[in-house]
Amino acid sequence: KALFELRNREAAKANADAEEDLVRQRLEPKLKAWSEEHGQKKQLRALLANLHTILWEGSGWKQVSLADVLDDGKVKRVYHKASRVVHPDKTLNLDAEKKFVAKRVFDALTQAKVAFDEGTR
Repeated sequence: KALFELRNREAAKANADAEEDLVRQRLEPKLKAWSEEHGQKKQLRALLANLHTILWEGSGWKQVSLADVLDDGKVKRVYHKASRVVHPDKTLNLDAEKKFVAKRVFDALTQAKVAFDEGTR
């Protein structure tokens, strides 16, 4: 019985990995265009202002303008709101496409936040 359950889990993981590969091939260009410009990572403010273009319908994200994130304090607040929407722990029950987008957006925002905190604003 334990061996049967183990094989079922491994098969489910293999199916999930295959589905993620298909999603990656389809969405990678769109995500790359959102997070990079001319081969360089975009700044945190730009990512937050354009986040609505990449997230799915019903994600709970409200669009913010670039003017809303000019102040450093507001940038941090909006970043934390955005990371709550796309955090891996919050996206467990979503389909593979939304999970992939959330994972990539979370990674891009995290990297941009590190650069922001280091002073390369």
